[in-house]
Amino acid sequence: MGKNQKAIKVLQRLFDAGYGTEKEIVNMTMDEMFALPGVNVADLCIISELQKRIKTNKVISYLSGKTEAREETKGADYGGTT
Repeated sequence: MGKNQKAIKVLQRLFDAGYGTEKEIVNMTMDEMFALPGVNVADLCIISELQKRIKTNKVISYLSGKTEAREETKGADYGGTT
């Protein structure tokens, strides 16, 4: 997989709008997201995914388009039970 260019662009837009820390991005409300200039539904989905990834410390793997082997094989371990 390649880099998640759309997510990187949305992240840059968040920086430009003054949201420069993980805490600020995670704490964004829907009203704040809608107030971003030129925001669309795809951007909202990306912001939501960024918030999830920040909470689970997976931002770099999300932006790089790579996932860890554990995530990819989740549920497929020894008998398929988790």
